[in-house]
Amino acid sequence: MHNALIISLLLLLSCQPASIPEAKQYSVPASVEPYIRSFQMEAQSRNHAVSIDNLVVEFGDAQGEDVCGRCILEAGKAPRIVLNMNDYCWQQASTNEREGLIFHELGHCLLNRQHRTDRFPKGAYVSLMNPDDMGVYATCRYPIDDECDKRPRRTYYLDELVNPATPAPTWAQ
Repeated sequence: MHNALIISLLLLLSCQPASIPEAKQYSVPASVEPYIRSFQMEAQSRNHAVSIDNLVVEFGDAQGEDVCGRCILEAGKAPRIVLNMNDYCWQQASTNEREGLIFHELGHCLLNRQHRTDRFPKGAYVSLMNPDDMGVYATCRYPIDDECDKRPRRTYYLDELVNPATPAPTWAQ
């Protein structure tokens, strides 16, 4: 009798419907697609594979006029990035500023990065994951070096995005 009860209970429990995970979803505007592909290539070149086959990016209300983008992570759903298309955030932004914004939001959504507010001695943010400036390597706004060469900055910021333990670059000393 005891064995029959256990077998009945096991059969009952094994017949429960399995929870079916939501199908992967990929929906990215054409104007954003090159930045997504670039992010994936940059991460790959730093030995960090990033899957982008489950991602939604859309233009909409990113919760406030001063907020240019927002990563939304909900259980069982594709990571979603909402971009504010206002003049400041997207329409008048340079290519580098757009890249910085997209990479920042992908840092939240795909790399599980949080904001960093620390700065180098001369004032530049330590990370692209700062909450205020998506164009840290886009312009020469920080007096870091005389030539204002943007390439070393971009390389450092992308290295740090993938690996937060990246040492400070010589131009930041």
